[in-house]
Amino acid sequence: MPDDFLDDPLWYKDAVIYELHVRSFYDSNNDGYGDFQGLREKLPYLESLGVNTLWLLPFLESPLRDDGYDTADYFKVLPIHGDLDDFRAFLDDAHARGMRVITELVLNHTSDQHPWFQEARDPDSDKHDWYVWSDTDERYDDVRVIFTDTEDSNWAWDPKAEKYYWHRFFSHQPDLNFDNPEVREKMKEVMFFWLDMGVDGLRLDAVPYLFEREGTSSENLPETIAYVKELRAAVEERYGPGKVLLAEANQWPEDTLPYFGEDAEGESTGVQMAFNFPVMPRLYMALRRENRRPVVEMLDLTSGIPDDAQWALFLRNHDELTLEMVTDEERDYMYHEYGADDRFRINVGIRRRLTPLLGGERRRIELMNALLLSLKGSPIIYYGDEIGMGDDPFLGDRNGVRTPMQWSPDKNGGFSRAPHHKLFMPPINRGKYSYEFVNVEDAEADPYSLLHFMRRLIALRQQHKNIFGRGSLELLPVENQSILAFLREYEGERILVVNNLSRFTQSVHIPAREDLQGLAPVELSGQSAFPPIEDDDYHLTVGPHHFYWFKLVPKEDVQRDDTRRSGLQPLEDKNGRTRPVLPVAEGLQNVLVPTMAQRRGPEQIEALLPEFINEQRWFGGKGEGIEGVEVEDAVRLQSDPVVYLSVLRVDLPEDTSFYTLPLMAAPEPEASDILDEHPNATLAWLEVEDTEERRLIYDATVNPRFWATLFRWWQRGGTGRSLKGLYTAEPSEAMGDAPPDDVRLLTGEQSNTSAIVNNDYFLKLYRRLEEGPNPEKELLEHLTDIDFTFSPRLHGTLNFRRRHRQYTLGVLQEALAVDADAWSYTLSCTTTFLDRVENSPFPHEQAKNTGPSADGPHWTADRFSDATVPVWLEELAPELISFARTLGVRTAEMHHALAQAGGDEMRPVEAPTDAGAELGTRIRTEMEETRALLDRQPDRVSGHMPSDPAWSAARDRLAPLDDVPGTHDRIRIHGDYHLGQLLRAEGDIYVLDFEGEPTRPLDERRRRKNALRDVAGMLRSLEYAVLASWQDHADVDPDYEPWIDALLYWTETTFLDAYADTTGDAAFLPAAPARYSFLWAFLLDKALYEVRYELNHRPDWAWLPLHGLHRLLAPRDATASDPLDA
Repeated sequence: MPDDFLDDPLWYKDAVIYELHVRSFYDSNNDGYGDFQGLREKLPYLESLGVNTLWLLPFLESPLRDDGYDTADYFKVLPIHGDLDDFRAFLDDAHARGMRVITELVLNHTSDQHPWFQEARDPDSDKHDWYVWSDTDERYDDVRVIFTDTEDSNWAWDPKAEKYYWHRFFSHQPDLNFDNPEVREKMKEVMFFWLDMGVDGLRLDAVPYLFEREGTSSENLPETIAYVKELRAAVEERYGPGKVLLAEANQWPEDTLPYFGEDAEGESTGVQMAFNFPVMPRLYMALRRENRRPVVEMLDLTSGIPDDAQWALFLRNHDELTLEMVTDEERDYMYHEYGADDRFRINVGIRRRLTPLLGGERRRIELMNALLLSLKGSPIIYYGDEIGMGDDPFLGDRNGVRTPMQWSPDKNGGFSRAPHHKLFMPPINRGKYSYEFVNVEDAEADPYSLLHFMRRLIALRQQHKNIFGRGSLELLPVENQSILAFLREYEGERILVVNNLSRFTQSVHIPAREDLQGLAPVELSGQSAFPPIEDDDYHLTVGPHHFYWFKLVPKEDVQRDDTRRSGLQPLEDKNGRTRPVLPVAEGLQNVLVPTMAQRRGPEQIEALLPEFINEQRWFGGKGEGIEGVEVEDAVRLQSDPVVYLSVLRVDLPEDTSFYTLPLMAAPEPEASDILDEHPNATLAWLEVEDTEERRLIYDATVNPRFWATLFRWWQRGGTGRSLKGLYTAEPSEAMGDAPPDDVRLLTGEQSNTSAIVNNDYFLKLYRRLEEGPNPEKELLEHLTDIDFTFSPRLHGTLNFRRRHRQYTLGVLQEALAVDADAWSYTLSCTTTFLDRVENSPFPHEQAKNTGPSADGPHWTADRFSDATVPVWLEELAPELISFARTLGVRTAEMHHALAQAGGDEMRPVEAPTDAGAELGTRIRTEMEETRALLDRQPDRVSGHMPSDPAWSAARDRLAPLDDVPGTHDRIRIHGDYHLGQLLRAEGDIYVLDFEGEPTRPLDERRRRKNALRDVAGMLRSLEYAVLASWQDHADVDPDYEPWIDALLYWTETTFLDAYADTTGDAAFLPAAPARYSFLWAFLLDKALYEVRYELNHRPDWAWLPLHGLHRLLAPRDATASDPLDA
């Protein structure tokens, strides 16, 4: 899975989309129909093609009179495809391979067999008004009929209702009535159902036709645009950015652009994507006329979309090649050139696949695909077009372009082993496009096949995906009308694209503008450097239906000498960067291990390491300036393939740190895949002397084989001796001997790197190494020994010993089957609470009267009392209250378990007598630092700055800490305790990541501390989660703030009460009232740190800890507004 798979809300700009029909793709159970299990089995093929997004045509319950676009149940999978569990399994597999999934949302209409419509036929039914009815068929007579081949009216008579019902498409597809609020909300419910399941995007089918109005065409009405924006807002509110809506609006540009919407900042407020229907037919027109003018005109008309929006480009799809968005003259021309045979004409279009549409001419097919992949937008490839599949004119409707995928020359094209008569549709079995001649198996075996061309072209695009997916497009005014030339540019990087639309060789002069002079075109596929652009116009000769993709680089950077010497071309990564070439005698060992023959070998790689390390998420010294990096040590874990575990010494201006870096070296073609998927993990090329062998050095943690090697090393208790020390893997007795068949890389960690093996073992590799046992190893070892249930069991450690020093390199833990992390769960519970509040019968005064006092202290002894949660809150937020109660119990049980530890470094110790005074002194200093920072940024905290009396009262409240005696024990605590460190599984809570705050020194993380530090950390995390969810719930009226105050107050109180009940009179808790003073002080300490952190790193979030300060500096400050009111 790519590193940014879950993080990039603009992922759709980098998408290469593959459109497929589950029913047509692969039949796994030989019943004649493709299914989700079959699709799962073919995911490796799609991955090898290079696509990263799958668009699935309809697969829901349907009578299949319109190939699934006649929905009979929005919440069920058509049984021939499988069931919801099968779909979920497919979705998980696709996501694991780094593929997004887009499905269909047929908004406009249902099947006439849908239970809604059957019920609506009764005029007295509650659902009668869910559809559009009329006593006459003369309403909306300005509206065109779309399917003129089969329908003569948009009205159809229903004998039961004794009325006409409205249908924009076939008469068996009645239109829903979107003037009915119930319908609008129901379709949101359908949308949420699939997005909740994990679908990444929805294609909004037939979206222009949702509303009807007299005297209009009833297309693209303002009401329709408004509802689309309403859907987008609902999606963003529920999920945040990242879920995509893709509009099917077969309209002219001026009618399509409003579907994007645009706010004052230039961001879209409607759909993020829409199909570029106007450009598609003009590509074919320009190709046939051998003139770029049709494309240029339409590119200009479709250019003005919001910054975050994207066109979806396509050459062919499951429908006819639509000619609705062309002039009458252009339509006649297209029919004449591409649809001369009447059998291929349907409705207002041509039903042909790409290859036969272009006469099977390979050059034209390649050129059209090159245009698809280089023009501005996200390209869509229709299944089978990558191998050149044909069509069947003898199948009715548009079924001729929806035939089964052709996998092999075997029976039924390898699609199914079912008898031919049981197939849902016959495969192409006649002529030159028969599956005997056109299939994946033969294409795989032929290195010059269309399939291999498509793989290479997609890989090239993805190596430069930022430029092609997100960059600008500038058309170049060349004189030769047969040449379509344009520049793609992103953040200063440029690609020149030159396309010859003619069947003859053409000469073209590219204008030598000043900004292009001094740049050398480097052809992307072969890395051949062309002469640089100088003062005169730049001349190119382009072969028939040929194209060039040139990277424009300063002529000084073109390394002709090196590439001529080796005969090998350095591949670019997806950001357009090449890696340096290191000549070596043998291999990876030559740059890691100094030898008698090559003492200075590591210096080659050490020169590259500072830049490499500074790009890694796990490096903690960003911004400090690396002064140098040395390969301190390295040990070989495996010889075939070679795997090294290296230890790096990183010198910073005021510190020296050690990091671990596993390394492997990949040959081609594996190297190009790594460059494409993990460019930041790559370091340099190794070139073995006197050979043409070249291998790419990269961080091995991106390769599942590394984790499998490490796991096997652990299983056998492996040891490895290097020049400077001993590496040992120490497994527990409970560790089994099952082979590592299933390895799943995890990408969420920042400071460490992890993977899961066989769904049973969690492997964590610590990146920053510090002398001494890692706290996580110590604490998990203890918790495992005493059989503490609510943390993962420790199965082993990986250590490095050097003289008398020991470092923990990693741990092997039990992998927990989880439902969700506690942070996400708290956000979800809060959102659910707010949704319920909106429909709650309880008055606002109810919340005000049962929450915290408006002018009383917020942190007093009543937080450890046996307060009773109000009944109304138990009804509105049962999940969060129950979670808080369980959280309090589990936190107390964890502290009890840690207090049982033995050993000099683990057992509890009595707190020093000046513990309170020491804490108070430190917090006073932090208060002054925080106030100074707030004073320097008045614009960011305007109106929210605590007043001088509030600060003074806080200092006074810290004073009693000076006299608090040390009457409690300090214990080993979690040390970085927040909701993100908890997992929910089977209704309970499990605690992870006992290594403490990674940015703190190791000896500090191993110290015994006051258990209330963990409690304070969790309380602050609860407030963060609740208020963050509140902020995202933008449509909640500000008058509802008392509900949030009450929810937060009682969530915290429930947590504290459960914690206090479970801890009892434990020795690790200060006695009352000192415990309340300590807790308040730790909360203030944490909130002050959060204010400083947010102001320095995320100023837009500073309101949240400032709100926490307002709650802590009680009584409430009357001179400053609460940030929550902002």
